[in-house]
Amino acid sequence: MYIYIPEIITFKTILMKKFLSFILLAAFISQLNAQLEKHTVKKLKITILSTMLSQRGIGEWGFSALVEADSIKILFDAGAREKTVWENSKELNIDLSKVPELILSHNHADHTVGWLPLRNAVKVANPNALSLTHVGKGLFDTRISASGDENKSRQKDSLLYIQTGGKINVHNNFIEIHPGIYLTGPVARKYPEKNYGLGNNIIRKKDVTGNVVEDIIPEDMSLVIRTEKGLVVVSGCGHSGLINTITHTQNNLKQESLLAAIGGFHLLENTDAQIKWTADQLKQTGLRYFMGAHCTGIEPTYQIREWVGLKRGECIVGSVGATFDLEKGFTAGSLTK
Repeated sequence: MYIYIPEIITFKTILMKKFLSFILLAAFISQLNAQLEKHTVKKLKITILSTMLSQRGIGEWGFSALVEADSIKILFDAGAREKTVWENSKELNIDLSKVPELILSHNHADHTVGWLPLRNAVKVANPNALSLTHVGKGLFDTRISASGDENKSRQKDSLLYIQTGGKINVHNNFIEIHPGIYLTGPVARKYPEKNYGLGNNIIRKKDVTGNVVEDIIPEDMSLVIRTEKGLVVVSGCGHSGLINTITHTQNNLKQESLLAAIGGFHLLENTDAQIKWTADQLKQTGLRYFMGAHCTGIEPTYQIREWVGLKRGECIVGSVGATFDLEKGFTAGSLTK
């Protein structure tokens, strides 16, 4: 008995351990599958609130767009002047006091000047409105003007923004901020798309050691929405390069097709050869919609339409009030149809 009983207990113990291991393994696999399941946004509407052309509201050299993805509302960039986005939102019957988050694509004034004034305007009606701002790492670096003066405007704005009760999230990686909604973070620059500091307009900044270096706008990032029809990319200026941004996105999301690219892509100073290369790359992604707003350029937008093989209405020049809807595609004024 003293030999036999321990052997039975040991056998039962082994079986129990194996059973528990199986249960734990099954739970782990289930949890892993749940994490790997890709959420897709079912309803999406993007409305342009700041760009140069306008048939409703105020046009300016700047960019801003309201993104409504399922129940999530996000303001992407804040325009070039203090009141442009605010006035245009009222013109378009859009209530920004119901928008809790804002993304700043990069540090330039034509995307950030409206940041603090908008927060101050909307918090009167709702303290949580525009109370969370997402930026890429490097946005608050000290910039150096052409005359050699230090520009710390965004740093000062950030301190005042925090004093209003606002919170700032700084991103250095590709990240999902809501189900099916992503920020690229700073973009890996595989291709030599240098959409900044052209000619004599070299921009400089201070690095972490205090040395003055060329400003490659390292914080430049875009918003990405996954839909059942493909990815939608929203860009402020695309200083990282449109194809770099798409490649970076597809590498992180495992080579998904591109449905739409919307925003500023800084193609206005590119050569025909450069734009043709960009169009060829876009065609390979399966792109179906393209809106060239802000710094994209009117002629480059139409070159993209021709060389990608898009139809009229599928590739348009962005204007204030123009929208992209997941079901309807673009809705624009008669000037830019």
